[in-house]
Amino acid sequence: MPPPRNTERDILLAVSAAGLLGLAWLAWSAIGWFGVGLLGLLVLFVSVRIDLEGNRPIGHQMTPDLHAGQYRSEAKQGRAERAARLSEFGSVTSAARLARLFGGALAVTGFGLFFLV
Repeated sequence: MPPPRNTERDILLAVSAAGLLGLAWLAWSAIGWFGVGLLGLLVLFVSVRIDLEGNRPIGHQMTPDLHAGQYRSEAKQGRAERAARLSEFGSVTSAARLARLFGGALAVTGFGLFFLV
């Protein structure tokens, strides 16, 4: 049985989609279809970056203590804390997946129409 739908998530999805379409319209009016494609690439870049970070600290490769400390603290967590972290990570991943879908659609539409028109 699937979990019940969250109305806050649906409202946030609608507001985010409307905001992204508004930005796409502004990019189209300022630059044309190339601007819509660039906006799509920007959304794709940010969503992939969030997905790769995995809700962990980001630092330079020369700071291994930052990453080691994060893994040590995760290893010390109890079952409830670990389940809460995985649940939060799942919601972030779901939002990043949706942003990748919107960004990909904007990039394909923008660059496709830029080269066709």
